[in-house]
Amino acid sequence: MQEHPGRYAATTGSRPADADDPLATALDRSLSSFVTVLRDYGLDPADEVHALRMLRSMLHGFATLEVSGGFQLGADVDESFTWMIDFLDQGLRARATGGDGRSVVPDGRAPRP
Repeated sequence: MQEHPGRYAATTGSRPADADDPLATALDRSLSSFVTVLRDYGLDPADEVHALRMLRSMLHGFATLEVSGGFQLGADVDESFTWMIDFLDQGLRARATGGDGRSVVPDGRAPRP
C-alpha cells in the first residue's frame, strides 16, 4: 500500500458504472472473500452483516491512517496490525460461542455453517 498510496484511495467511494465494469468484479471478489472468512466463524446469520461492516471499517481505518502518516508513535505498524487482527479474531470467536467463551463444537474451533 505504501508503494502505491493512491490506489486504495481511488477505490473508496467509487461505484461501478454497470455490471460489466471491472470495478464491479473486483468489489464482488473482495467482499466475497470477507464473507467467506466471516462465515467460517459460524456467526448467527443475523450478525454477519454487522461483522462484515466491522471488518471493513477496521481495515479501512487502519489503511487510511497508515497512508496518511497517522501512525507516529514508536510501535511497529505491522505489529499493531497483527494485534488488531488477533483482537478481532478473539471477538468473533467469542460472539460465535455466545459470548461465554465456550465453543459450540467439541474441538474448540469456531463452528462452520
